[in-house]
Amino acid sequence: MEQKFYRDLKHSYAVCSCDADIMEKKDTRYQLKIMESGRIPKLLKSSLRKINQENFIYYDISSMMSIEDRYSSRGMGYDELMQLFSDMKIMIEGLSEHLLGNEGIVLDCKSVFCNLSSGEYQFMYYPNYGENVSVEAFFESVLCITDHDDEKAVELIYGLCDKAQLSDVLLIDILSELLKEPEEEKIELIKEPEVYFEEEEEIEEPEETGMERAKRRLSGKAELFFSLLFVAVIIGLMYIRVNYVLTKEENLLSIAIMLVSGVTGAVAFLSGLKTMSGPKKEKKVKEYEEDIEEYDNYDDFGDEVSYDIPIHVTASIKEAKKLDLGQCEETVVLDAEETEHMTLYSRNMDKTIRICLDKLPITIGKMEGCVDRVLADASVSRIHCKFLRDEKGVALVDLGSTNGSFRNGLKLVPQEKNYIEEGDEVKLGRICFDIR
Repeated sequence: MEQKFYRDLKHSYAVCSCDADIMEKKDTRYQLKIMESGRIPKLLKSSLRKINQENFIYYDISSMMSIEDRYSSRGMGYDELMQLFSDMKIMIEGLSEHLLGNEGIVLDCKSVFCNLSSGEYQFMYYPNYGENVSVEAFFESVLCITDHDDEKAVELIYGLCDKAQLSDVLLIDILSELLKEPEEEKIELIKEPEVYFEEEEEIEEPEETGMERAKRRLSGKAELFFSLLFVAVIIGLMYIRVNYVLTKEENLLSIAIMLVSGVTGAVAFLSGLKTMSGPKKEKKVKEYEEDIEEYDNYDDFGDEVSYDIPIHVTASIKEAKKLDLGQCEETVVLDAEETEHMTLYSRNMDKTIRICLDKLPITIGKMEGCVDRVLADASVSRIHCKFLRDEKGVALVDLGSTNGSFRNGLKLVPQEKNYIEEGDEVKLGRICFDIR
């Protein structure tokens, strides 16, 4: 089934033509009505449109991407596989409730879409779908995009492939058996609840305004004034004790008043100084981690080629003349593969962005964690495009981006390969790259 991709101002669509012989069947209208209503969960919402006497089904894939493109460079892990098969089970159960058969499900990695925001998976349903893809073939295609470093995920998908080879096993039975074990584990976890402690959030103090600063200084001056009053009281009592004869009780009372006045005056003096100086701001030391990838964002050497082999200066020019030529090592000849890799250099950004196409496929976008190279620019989509290599060379594929991808000024058709060469200009959003 051939798919074309179309995008308007707000939505993206996968478009499939609907032949006249399919529309003539009785159950096609019912299937299309259920599909347009959106009653079945995990099923792509669709609408039937008639253009130039031809029928087309528009599947809404806004903010979605096929799992083939989503996990082409980074494979699916165990959690993603479990989410995929769980959503598939929910979708099949919804089909059975509305008396729709499983033969309309398009079991193809290009037709299963992942919602980039929620992580949920939605499936394509085509009325009276004639190209029956076996469940085993679908599981094998999922195996190709599975993360082979995740042993748990590999073991899971290999087990499903073995079960799909049995002729008398239905897809819903395989999924029910697969999802039964995790449900039992969840019940056991509920019996032994874990206590989680919430971390206290650090509340940053707001900056002091001019009015607050004036009030603080006035309060500090008042405290200093009271400390001077206590000093005056002490001086007055000392004058009385020197010039007058006091009784025993008056003598003890004067000593007590002097002590209290001294302590209170000292406290008021220190508090006033502290209030006048204001709260001390703790200097936060920022620790910077070296990130080798950040050096790709700088072009300190212009168009010069940087080599991976470090250059060590071992002697001055005068000392180098004294060295025997026989002691020098022979020049290393670079392999052809090391010089064949194309590199993208941005030319309309404040800091030059360098993207090396040595390890393909590579996906580019602004959604960190979902792409191989992040471009933090508002004009770039979350998963914008990807570069891949085949027998014809290196190709650029636009993944349905909002602002599009361009090669030498021509806008690329989504999901189509466009082969690039050195000297071409590639534009992703508003960022222009030169290929060298």
